[in-house]
Amino acid sequence: MSNLPETTRIEKSTSSNAAQAAGAIVHLAMRSAQELTHLVAEMHSTISYLPSPLNKEHQANARHAPFPYRLIAGSFALIAKFSRMFTTHQTEFNQPLAIRTQAALNGVCGDKLESWDSPLATPITLRSENGEILDMASWAQAPSKGHVLFLHGLCHSDLEWQQSANHNKFYSELAQLGYKVAWLRYNTGRAIHQNGENFADLLQQHFANKGTPLILIGHSMGGLLIRSASHWAELNEHTWLARLSHAAYLGSPHLGAPWERVGHKANNLLNFTPYTRPLMRLGNIRSRGIKDLRYARLTADNIVPHLPESVNHLLLASAWSEKHAENWIGDGIVPVASALAQDEQGDVLSAPLLKRVMLTDISHLALLDDERVYQELRSWLGTDKLLIKH
Repeated sequence: MSNLPETTRIEKSTSSNAAQAAGAIVHLAMRSAQELTHLVAEMHSTISYLPSPLNKEHQANARHAPFPYRLIAGSFALIAKFSRMFTTHQTEFNQPLAIRTQAALNGVCGDKLESWDSPLATPITLRSENGEILDMASWAQAPSKGHVLFLHGLCHSDLEWQQSANHNKFYSELAQLGYKVAWLRYNTGRAIHQNGENFADLLQQHFANKGTPLILIGHSMGGLLIRSASHWAELNEHTWLARLSHAAYLGSPHLGAPWERVGHKANNLLNFTPYTRPLMRLGNIRSRGIKDLRYARLTADNIVPHLPESVNHLLLASAWSEKHAENWIGDGIVPVASALAQDEQGDVLSAPLLKRVMLTDISHLALLDDERVYQELRSWLGTDKLLIKH
């Protein structure tokens, strides 16, 4: 047992966390500077080569740029490697602004953070109502009426759920009824199917045996993660899927998100001439997770997984206003048709126990804190009737 006074231990811990964060930020800055140096080197090599402005075949090569570019890029890489030595584990922030910044960074370039072995890459973890890391085994084994897990969307974290007054009220009701509730935090910049596979494996590790029901509620990308995990579970005959009683998808782009398609086309305009082609590197910094939202790519082989037939599904869509219910604007990010998984031919997704709900005058992010959304969840889960009995 440590003989250090409590205040001394807190100061040492704070200093250690600050050093870890500083090392992580330096590592990110140096890796980013290395990428930028490669971009400038590619542009320099293109200008030196003087290809035809309409040359479709020319590809920039940083190795053809002057040697100092390689020297500078190598120096940035060396400093990044050196700074990583001072960050022995993943960086964990406890300030809301820092948590939100890290979540946004992961959403935008989380796949790169992972490939760089950055301490800022968010691992998949279970969180309590206070944002603290939960032990998955203890949570899963705790006696309960059921286990409810909330999954956030792109560039978000569990914090967005927990800072909603209506969500906290819903959580308190679930806890009062005997449910164990937790929130998933994960790197939204990774490919959806990679997160889906990891999530499914995690559930199989802790929910493989028979027991009380498992309920998953996802917002936006979180809903797609549920579908991806369910597909992986079926392929690998996971037994946790038998415990999944309810799955909700709040504003999830089952048919893709038009804004990503617009961004993809805009970035492709840079491919028109070899002199702007290197700048595509900037557009392509957006993560694999964002790119997967273009057409809702949920599996490695890009098939459209069906909904498990034994599960109660809720597809909930919203629109900014009644006039946006039929157009591509929808809730500002996801069209109503995409959230309801319906196209001109009809239902793209179907299941015996499937409910579709459309609400108006709610933006995409406001879904997390709208009383009507939680009323729909209560009705769908049947907890409204249980609360009356209590």
